[in-house]
Amino acid sequence: MKTIGLLILWISLSPSLFSLHAQEQDFLTGVLMDLKTKEPLAFATIRVQGKAIGVISNQDGGFKVPLSFKDEGTVLEISSMGYETKEVPLSTLKTDIINVILVQAAILKLQETVVTAKKKRLSARKIIKIAIGRIPQNYPNDAFSLLGYYRDYQLKEKEYINLNEAIVQVFDPGFKSEDYLQTQYGILSYSSNKAFKIDSFAARPYDYEKRDKVIPDAKLVSDYGGNELVILSIHDAIRNYNIRTYSYVYQLATDFIKEHRFPKLETTSYNGLEVYKISMRKNRFPFQVTGYIYIDKDSFAIRKLDYRVNKEGTLLYEILVEYSSIQNKMYLNYISFHNKFAIRRPAAFRMEKVVLDRENGYLKVMFNKAPVNFDDLKRNDIRFYVKGRPLLIDKIFQTTEDELLLILSSTKNQKALRRTLFSDVPAGGQIKLFLDIKKLKDADGNLLNERQIEELDQFREFFTQKVMPRGEIPLENLMVKRIPLYDAAQPLFKEGKHGAFWKNSPLKTVQK
Repeated sequence: MKTIGLLILWISLSPSLFSLHAQEQDFLTGVLMDLKTKEPLAFATIRVQGKAIGVISNQDGGFKVPLSFKDEGTVLEISSMGYETKEVPLSTLKTDIINVILVQAAILKLQETVVTAKKKRLSARKIIKIAIGRIPQNYPNDAFSLLGYYRDYQLKEKEYINLNEAIVQVFDPGFKSEDYLQTQYGILSYSSNKAFKIDSFAARPYDYEKRDKVIPDAKLVSDYGGNELVILSIHDAIRNYNIRTYSYVYQLATDFIKEHRFPKLETTSYNGLEVYKISMRKNRFPFQVTGYIYIDKDSFAIRKLDYRVNKEGTLLYEILVEYSSIQNKMYLNYISFHNKFAIRRPAAFRMEKVVLDRENGYLKVMFNKAPVNFDDLKRNDIRFYVKGRPLLIDKIFQTTEDELLLILSSTKNQKALRRTLFSDVPAGGQIKLFLDIKKLKDADGNLLNERQIEELDQFREFFTQKVMPRGEIPLENLMVKRIPLYDAAQPLFKEGKHGAFWKNSPLKTVQK
């Protein structure tokens, strides 16, 4: 099974104003919150009226808009699935605080599982079948370009770490083309955000050989070369409706309906339009799928897909993808996926070096920290193998606070093994050795060579800020798809200007 999905990072806020640090004062900064629950409103669309440009709120409800728009009398139009559209004049927002904007939830109209639409009785399955069948007419078949904000990051105990950000231009030949093969990307800017903690070990690539970093119960397909933006893009099941994407959705056009149950059909709204909200379920022990698909009542365009896979109640991955209508065609608004992953960090207390003294017949073992329970160590607590056979320890000495001397046994039945160990190894030859010392601890209680498993969350996200028609794809300075974004070989895209586009970094400086 291949994985991918999203975890909401809740920030405790009340509907009041908060101070803003100086480095954010080039922007008007706000937090969207539900009027009733006072919870952050994530992934809401915030459009700058008259500019055909906008931004998407973060998981904490936060967003930033360049301060320059305020002098132009600009109005922000805020819309989100299930909420009333709200207009906010930028002139009403303060520049030295984080402005809290409350948004009213729309009233849901609950429907039966079979509803009347266009004089036909339509089941949830029938609605989805029609929507999938209309993808070629509801989504652009002609070439287009998206310019937006990309980021990947991790969460460790609700703290953002390893935040990388970019302004990216996407050159899509249209939905009749194969996305991975034909869509191209230009990186206008890319950087690691040094305002957030960097954990270099957690940032390493996935490793299923040593299992230092893995996705439990799942695995990312490695055919895409570790480029996080490409990995994100292929998990848009709507754009890639006619090829296999991720587990259980598989190929949206042929597999989605038969793989799921659709137990509940509701009506909600988006920008005043009625939208079907259809829940989905699937159980394949020990995995459970839940989520929603949102479909326009009039056009049957798929507006949003929210897909989650759990294992026995624990989230493995969640994918969110939303489209918005521009000139009667649906274009990507945002895509986000989050997956859980586990890392095995290097042991806090470990053997730093082992020296073999052939002449005197002993091993010198040096540690990175001083053991505190040396007196409890017995010979039977030490296992030393040469070519898979045990060579016994005769005596143990602590020579310094962080060094042990192990005298190897010289009994008759051990002599042949000692000769193997102490003889000169032929050129190019190897001897397989294994040393394990049990029970030793450091002052912090860490066992020797014990590696702790830590679970974190990985996110990859792209937020469209502007949709544009497109001519020919540029031939130079395009992103290399098979290497990571941070690779020094990645070129910066030279064409066009990106001064009007900005990185909507998380609101790290929200304070009470």
